[in-house]
Amino acid sequence: MRKLIAAMAVAMALLGLTQPSTAEPESVQPPRRALEGTGEVPEADFQNAPGSFEDKVEEAVDKGCDWLKKQQNPEGHFGKLPPNPPTYGGGEPHKYEVGRTAFPLWALCKSGVFPDEPEILKALQWLEKNYNDEKAQQAVTYENACVVNAIEAYYIGIWEVADRKLTPAKRKKEGIKRWGTEEKGAKKAKHEKKDRKLNVDPKHRKLAERAVKALDNAFQRAYGTGGWRYRNPTTDPGPKNDISATQYALLGYGAASRLGIGYKKENLFEAYKFFIAEQDKDGPKLVREAAPDEEKPDDKKGDDKKKDPNKGTEVRKYNPKKTDRARGWGYCRKDVHMQGDELSYGSMTCAGICGLVVLRGELEDDPKFMAKWKPLAAECDQALSDGLAWMVLNWSVENNPQRGKYRYYYYLYALERLAMFGGLDYIGKHDWYFEGAQVLLREQDGSGMWDTNQEVDPSDVYDTCYALLFLKRATDGIKRPVPVFTGEDQED
Repeated sequence: MRKLIAAMAVAMALLGLTQPSTAEPESVQPPRRALEGTGEVPEADFQNAPGSFEDKVEEAVDKGCDWLKKQQNPEGHFGKLPPNPPTYGGGEPHKYEVGRTAFPLWALCKSGVFPDEPEILKALQWLEKNYNDEKAQQAVTYENACVVNAIEAYYIGIWEVADRKLTPAKRKKEGIKRWGTEEKGAKKAKHEKKDRKLNVDPKHRKLAERAVKALDNAFQRAYGTGGWRYRNPTTDPGPKNDISATQYALLGYGAASRLGIGYKKENLFEAYKFFIAEQDKDGPKLVREAAPDEEKPDDKKGDDKKKDPNKGTEVRKYNPKKTDRARGWGYCRKDVHMQGDELSYGSMTCAGICGLVVLRGELEDDPKFMAKWKPLAAECDQALSDGLAWMVLNWSVENNPQRGKYRYYYYLYALERLAMFGGLDYIGKHDWYFEGAQVLLREQDGSGMWDTNQEVDPSDVYDTCYALLFLKRATDGIKRPVPVFTGEDQED
């Protein structure tokens, strides 16, 4: 499948071209740390040990999914809004009904909730009944992007359940709550990654097509570039375009491609210019070196490995002493609507990297656009390297780097997307998933939810969705290269 192959190439290219480190990289990966109270677990037995980290993650996901399902309203959407939700410049308050339906649907399906469960079906039925052309045009960019991703996630669930032969009788007999959790401990098999063949019902394909059309219509040119904002700038004061909304639109486009739905691909070149223009112009230097186990191009022993696309070695470039500049992204540099929008911080730097990776994957192997893309490729690769260098230099999973707890769980999910798109197990010296998951396990409320009260309302619903998507490493569609350790952080 061409798109999958392209995505794999994107993942390996990002891995090979974005490894900021110091001049003295470590020779081994640091051992995994045990969760408090679980005791040390040898590396080889870590995943399958009783009471292991993996078990605790799945227990947390179970609790999070159970809580989220309970937040569904009789109509089909999730959560409660405050008495006076935002109006975005006038008119009736926007109730986010589409987002409050599609985003939880996306998160639950990606968490392995079975597609025939009542909460899933009720959310789909709400979209079928209410998400018409008018509703799509009224919805904000995030909502329309979530619709496309939710449709894809739902049909991934259908495919996985069938492929794993998880009949209702088997699920009931064995007490299986979610697909992907049916095998535990020593019995857990390593499932081969397969090309999923998603047979989308025409009525649901129509929903996705409607969302894509709305994304096309919401694209707008500003600042000499192009991108997306919440809504039309004539009714939405503030920046004309922003990094966050533009990234989400591209996530919607990526899901559309995987579903075989076309869109205005020319928009991607304008969005590329926007990402490049919004990145910091300079930053501290970090010296990038080859990973310690990386082989030089003339190393004969590496010939077989370089031919294996699953090893992530084909496009790794032996490029010692390459210098990157830690350059991040902010929400927007002009027409800010709150203090701090113009400064680089963690979630927006992740969004900038992800946006570039998505659009690059959509353009570089498309015969219609590859010639136009080729002159931009090196600039894009360096922007990605510099963005990842910023993440290494400002690393944290306890806070949204440079913004504290502001949109914290949004940041963790953005970090997950960055790492999964890039095929990264480590960012700098940090095991991003293990460190972030420990925080989520610690911060989960006894009810099963996550909530910092730093998100748009209903913050508990959205924060819980972000946490679930992080814990399930929900960004897929690529085969991940082998992990790479990139060494200590350094600033000069």
